[in-house]
Amino acid sequence: MDKSLSIRLYQDIGRHIPRRYMLLLEHAGNGLFWIPVAVIGWFIPAASPFVRCCLANLFLGFLVDLALVGALKGLARRQRPVYNQAGDFLLVVSVDKFSFPSGHASRASFIAAFACTCLAPYSLSICLAASLVGVTVALSRALMGRHYLGDVAAGLMLGLLTTAVVTRGTFTTQGFWIGSTDSEYAYRRVMGS
Repeated sequence: MDKSLSIRLYQDIGRHIPRRYMLLLEHAGNGLFWIPVAVIGWFIPAASPFVRCCLANLFLGFLVDLALVGALKGLARRQRPVYNQAGDFLLVVSVDKFSFPSGHASRASFIAAFACTCLAPYSLSICLAASLVGVTVALSRALMGRHYLGDVAAGLMLGLLTTAVVTRGTFTTQGFWIGSTDSEYAYRRVMGS
């Protein structure tokens, strides 16, 4: 059922969406973009302690995500759909050739849930927008033929699990593994101040 629904989604909708738009969504869920954003943002001197704390935990979340996705891909070893056009797909590590779970969906879900964790008290509209983008990026994986819908669903759940790990199950900034004090201490040590 997963495979038949996935191929119908790809054939009926995905093939009719311009590839360049789908690739843009693909890049939006790529760790090669988001990990440097978290690291570079942490080093910005004007960043507030709250922002620096969020960025430190965002980076930690990416490490958790990479470990979970990599381990599950290595264990499941599910092949990507045969209709996947792999010519425009950047493989970074060997386990990324596998389909289950979708790492892009996991990262998109994590980023959306993490944004809601950090920003929901300040802006519900940003939280809703981040959630919409996260789901759109995740669904684009099946629309592109990169993954089956089951891989995408597993990735979405894995992103929520990653957020739960980073927030110690609280889904609040008070639950972060790396607190503001620890983040600021590390920043001062690294910057030599």
